[in-house]
Amino acid sequence: MKKVSTWFLAGMVTVVVAGLALVGCESTKTTDNVITIDPASKTLTSDYETVVLTASASGTNTALALPLRWSVSNPERGTISASGAMSALYQGTRLGGENTVTVRDQGDNEGTAFVLRTTGE
Repeated sequence: MKKVSTWFLAGMVTVVVAGLALVGCESTKTTDNVITIDPASKTLTSDYETVVLTASASGTNTALALPLRWSVSNPERGTISASGAMSALYQGTRLGGENTVTVRDQGDNEGTAFVLRTTGE
Protein backbone atom coordinates (compact mmCIF):
# COMPACT_ATOMS: atom_id res chain seq x y z
CA MET A 1 0.00 0.00 0.00
CA LYS A 2 1.35 3.42 -0.96
CA LYS A 3 1.94 6.08 1.60
CA VAL A 4 -0.60 8.95 1.45
CA SER A 5 0.97 12.33 0.96
CA THR A 6 0.76 14.79 3.85
CA TRP A 7 -0.22 17.51 1.38
CA PHE A 8 -3.07 15.38 0.08
CA LEU A 9 -4.40 14.79 3.60
CA ALA A 10 -4.09 18.48 4.46
CA GLY A 11 -6.06 19.34 1.32
CA MET A 12 -8.81 16.85 2.16
CA VAL A 13 -9.10 18.18 5.71
CA THR A 14 -9.40 21.73 4.34
CA VAL A 15 -12.20 20.69 1.97
CA VAL A 16 -14.11 18.92 4.75
CA VAL A 17 -13.73 21.85 7.16
CA ALA A 18 -14.84 24.34 4.50
CA GLY A 19 -17.88 22.17 3.71
CA LEU A 20 -18.84 21.97 7.36
CA ALA A 21 -18.53 25.73 7.71
CA LEU A 22 -21.14 26.19 4.98
CA VAL A 23 -23.66 23.81 6.56
CA GLY A 24 -26.43 25.82 8.15
CA CYS A 25 -25.67 29.02 6.29
CA GLU A 26 -28.84 30.45 4.83
CA SER A 27 -29.60 33.16 2.35
CA THR A 28 -31.54 36.18 3.63
CA LYS A 29 -33.64 36.09 0.44
CA THR A 30 -36.70 33.90 0.56
CA THR A 31 -39.38 33.10 -1.96
CA ASP A 32 -42.11 33.83 0.57
CA ASN A 33 -43.79 37.19 0.77
CA VAL A 34 -41.90 38.79 3.63
CA ILE A 35 -43.47 42.19 3.12
CA THR A 36 -47.10 42.69 4.04
CA ILE A 37 -49.18 45.30 2.22
CA ASP A 38 -52.20 46.77 3.97
CA PRO A 39 -54.82 46.44 2.66
CA ALA A 40 -53.94 43.11 1.00
CA SER A 41 -56.88 43.52 -1.38
CA LYS A 42 -59.20 46.36 -2.27
CA THR A 43 -62.19 46.72 -4.58
CA LEU A 44 -62.63 50.06 -6.34
CA THR A 45 -66.12 50.93 -7.57
CA SER A 46 -65.69 54.34 -9.22
CA ASP A 47 -63.48 55.86 -11.89
CA TYR A 48 -60.07 57.11 -10.71
CA GLU A 49 -60.69 56.02 -7.11
CA THR A 50 -57.58 55.91 -4.91
CA VAL A 51 -56.32 53.80 -2.04
CA VAL A 52 -53.25 54.23 0.16
CA LEU A 53 -51.20 51.03 0.47
CA THR A 54 -48.75 50.61 3.35
CA ALA A 55 -45.88 48.11 3.49
CA SER A 56 -44.52 46.52 6.64
CA ALA A 57 -42.12 43.71 7.48
CA SER A 58 -43.69 40.34 8.22
CA GLY A 59 -42.45 36.99 9.44
CA THR A 60 -38.95 36.99 10.86
CA ASN A 61 -37.91 40.25 9.22
CA THR A 62 -37.57 43.13 11.63
CA ALA A 63 -36.84 45.88 9.14
CA LEU A 64 -37.16 46.52 5.43
CA ALA A 65 -34.17 47.59 3.37
CA LEU A 66 -35.25 51.03 2.11
CA PRO A 67 -35.99 52.52 -0.34
CA LEU A 68 -38.91 50.39 -1.47
CA ARG A 69 -39.78 49.90 -5.15
CA TRP A 70 -43.51 49.84 -5.92
CA SER A 71 -44.99 48.59 -9.21
CA VAL A 72 -48.24 47.44 -10.81
CA SER A 73 -48.80 44.56 -13.20
CA ASN A 74 -51.00 46.58 -15.57
CA PRO A 75 -50.54 50.38 -15.68
CA GLU A 76 -53.67 50.65 -17.86
CA ARG A 77 -55.77 49.53 -14.88
CA GLY A 78 -54.08 51.78 -12.32
CA THR A 79 -50.93 53.60 -11.35
CA ILE A 80 -48.83 53.63 -8.21
CA SER A 81 -47.15 56.76 -6.84
CA ALA A 82 -44.42 56.37 -4.27
CA SER A 83 -41.07 57.89 -3.44
CA GLY A 84 -39.44 54.82 -1.95
CA ALA A 85 -41.40 55.19 1.25
CA MET A 86 -43.44 52.70 3.25
CA SER A 87 -46.72 53.96 1.72
CA ALA A 88 -47.86 54.43 -1.84
CA LEU A 89 -50.96 55.84 -3.53
CA TYR A 90 -52.75 53.60 -6.02
CA GLN A 91 -55.12 55.31 -8.46
CA GLY A 92 -57.44 53.23 -10.59
CA THR A 93 -58.63 54.05 -14.06
CA ARG A 94 -61.89 53.34 -15.89
CA LEU A 95 -60.67 49.90 -16.99
CA GLY A 96 -62.13 47.00 -15.02
CA GLY A 97 -60.30 43.96 -13.76
CA GLU A 98 -57.64 42.96 -11.26
CA ASN A 99 -54.26 44.62 -10.88
CA THR A 100 -51.39 43.23 -8.83
CA VAL A 101 -49.36 45.69 -6.78
CA THR A 102 -45.84 44.55 -5.89
CA VAL A 103 -43.41 46.13 -3.47
CA ARG A 104 -39.74 45.13 -3.20
CA ASP A 105 -37.08 46.21 -0.77
CA GLN A 106 -33.36 46.51 -1.51
CA GLY A 107 -32.86 42.89 -0.36
CA ASP A 108 -35.27 41.77 -3.13
CA ASN A 109 -37.85 40.66 -0.57
CA GLU A 110 -41.34 41.31 -1.84
CA GLY A 111 -44.99 41.55 -1.02
CA THR A 112 -48.12 41.73 -3.14
CA ALA A 113 -51.60 43.16 -2.92
CA PHE A 114 -54.53 43.03 -5.33
CA VAL A 115 -56.78 45.84 -6.51
CA LEU A 116 -60.01 44.97 -8.31
CA ARG A 117 -61.89 47.59 -10.33
CA THR A 118 -65.52 46.72 -10.85
CA THR A 119 -67.30 48.38 -13.75
CA GLY A 120 -70.88 47.69 -12.66
CA GLU A 121 -71.71 45.89 -15.92
